[in-house]
Amino acid sequence: MTQTALIVGASRGLGLGLVVEHLKRGFAVIATVRKPEDEAALRALPGAEHLTLHLADVTSNADIARLATDLPDGLDIVFINAGVYGPSSVTEASLEDLDAVMRTNAFGPIRLAHALVGHLKPETGVLALMSSVMGSIAETDSSYGAVYRATKAAQNSLARSLWADEGRKAGITVLSVHPGWVRTDMGGPGADIDVDTSVAGMADQLSAAAGRRDHRFVAYDGREIAW
Repeated sequence: MTQTALIVGASRGLGLGLVVEHLKRGFAVIATVRKPEDEAALRALPGAEHLTLHLADVTSNADIARLATDLPDGLDIVFINAGVYGPSSVTEASLEDLDAVMRTNAFGPIRLAHALVGHLKPETGVLALMSSVMGSIAETDSSYGAVYRATKAAQNSLARSLWADEGRKAGITVLSVHPGWVRTDMGGPGADIDVDTSVAGMADQLSAAAGRRDHRFVAYDGREIAW
């Protein structure tokens, strides 16, 4: 039976890579983008006949509600990939800019996650959120990226709260996933790994997590990351 994966935030980079990887693995894929002009690259992919597209912005309550209404039940995987780097300084940035990056990286993704829990297959469904090792408090030894770190730490905490209540009741697995330091627009050309390596590893972690019914913070290569 064909498995179905929803990839939220699929217009480029890791989101686009996750769509490509799951199509290659024989999934029916549902993908979201924020703008109609972002659909062309997805529609041109090999296997696009198995791809369904929706428009959605994770910071929009209306988009979240519409997506939750339009999606089918019985999803095997939901991967919410949304994030911006944001301001470099918590003291120099405006409160409006700080609020915006927190909405995009933490509150929006988690509000969407809550709306989609009921669409996942009970017992075997996997809900994943794109986190970062920079969200680990235990592994932080630098002030670099303090605002971004805070948003990902907040997302991790909210993901644990979601799992502890709705997720555990539904019997699903929740993953907070570090993709590695990847050569993307955000990661830069000097990063450690390419997109293909990252998304293949993340897809392996999603597959291995089915049925665990826990919440873990893992890297694309399976390394458990300290909270």
